[in-house]
Amino acid sequence: MNDLELSLREKELRCMLDLSQLVETPGIDLEGILAGVVQLLPAAMKYPAISCARLRLMEQRHQTANFRPTEWCLSSPIKIKGEIQGDLTVCYLEERPPLDEGPFPRTKRNLLDAIASRIGKIAERLLATNALSKSEKRLNDIVENALVGICIVQDDRVVYRNPELHKLMGEMDDEISFLDLPYVHPDDRVKFKAFFQSLQSGRQPKAEMVCRFMKRPGQPSALKYVYCRATPIDYRNRDALLINLMDITPAREMEQMLRTEDKMSSLGRVAAGIAHEIRNPLSGINIYINTLEKLLHHPEPSDQIRRILEQLKSASTKIETVIRRVYDFARPCEPCLELADINRPVKEAIDLTATILRKKGIRLETDLHHDLPPCRLDTQLMEQVLLNLMTNAAEILEGHPPPARIGIQTRLHGTGVRICVEDSGPGIPRELRHKIFDPFYTTKHGSSGIGLSISQRIVEDHGGTLSVGDGKWDGAAFTIELPIGDQTS
Repeated sequence: MNDLELSLREKELRCMLDLSQLVETPGIDLEGILAGVVQLLPAAMKYPAISCARLRLMEQRHQTANFRPTEWCLSSPIKIKGEIQGDLTVCYLEERPPLDEGPFPRTKRNLLDAIASRIGKIAERLLATNALSKSEKRLNDIVENALVGICIVQDDRVVYRNPELHKLMGEMDDEISFLDLPYVHPDDRVKFKAFFQSLQSGRQPKAEMVCRFMKRPGQPSALKYVYCRATPIDYRNRDALLINLMDITPAREMEQMLRTEDKMSSLGRVAAGIAHEIRNPLSGINIYINTLEKLLHHPEPSDQIRRILEQLKSASTKIETVIRRVYDFARPCEPCLELADINRPVKEAIDLTATILRKKGIRLETDLHHDLPPCRLDTQLMEQVLLNLMTNAAEILEGHPPPARIGIQTRLHGTGVRICVEDSGPGIPRELRHKIFDPFYTTKHGSSGIGLSISQRIVEDHGGTLSVGDGKWDGAAFTIELPIGDQTS
């Protein structure tokens, strides 16, 4: 290799070294790298004085001040992810003796290809880094401005928290274990620890719970209800938990207000019902007492006094009956549960009502499934429920056009037993279905409106449910669902 060739190799190596230093310049971006490359290339050519360069990459274009396209040029494509996104071109401004490729030796083609390849890789890496940086910034902006508290827990320590979490929980000591936070209500600490330990052990992919937090430890007045959702994540190449916390205190307070309002409304209806049930016989008692006072001045009032005393006794009995019903509803007797066939109380209720239904012209249709698994029942109380449902249906059908029908069906349903009592009456409007189980609510004249409330209480004491819907004859269908075997225990 002669001195000229050595000089050319030295220029090429110098160009590659300068390119490496250019790329490693602190804070330099892709545009700065591309602009620097075109200034380095002419010096690496055999004839630097008449050399010029141009670099095109996507929407960017950089060239030397003297660049102009000529017929003596060399060009290499720049690829990003295998796709041609630009080119790198070197031109001589004057003609020179032809060599391997025009006036350029083969080594210059290799140099240009190497630089174009490196630029493609540099651009690919920088574009990916910029995209990742923008994505992280967008994600960071979303998290920082989220309306829910967000934190990352790693090694039982909070390593990141957003501003909303700070507003929700106040200052947090970074040295305190997240599982031993004093902010958690004492009654919730056991389930709070179990909640996160189940995630850390990998037993479940994510978990949710509602927990009570105190913004200032030991001060229940600062109590907040917080919905927590935790998910295992990888944070900086280590296992961590991403936790979202939402303050649901206003919703809980509203829910409590609605419950209180509903209770007060029910209490008002109960009070109004009791007052209505007692007022009529009490008014009669007052009238009878006034009459007795007047009869005391007559010489022989014995027969009239006897009749009035009987009426007083009747009115007193009515008041006693109302009070007993209220007492039964407020403190129902404890059911004496034993394993029994549900068809047994159903048949007893059918036998007791069959004669009355026949006299009223009501057709009774039964469909009792045999071999049902036994349920834990108080058969007398369950018979009382069924008698009440059948009596209500019979009373409804008295004023309804024929045909009058009542149907009773028992079936195995899922993990329990279902009893359905339905009629061919007018049915119960949907807007009233949530009210009919309220004590003293009734649509029937002369009814106390407490029977369905007591029936529902009895069914619930058996671990079951009592609901109302539409029947197959477009009337009302009352459905009792009871667990089988020892599922109520």
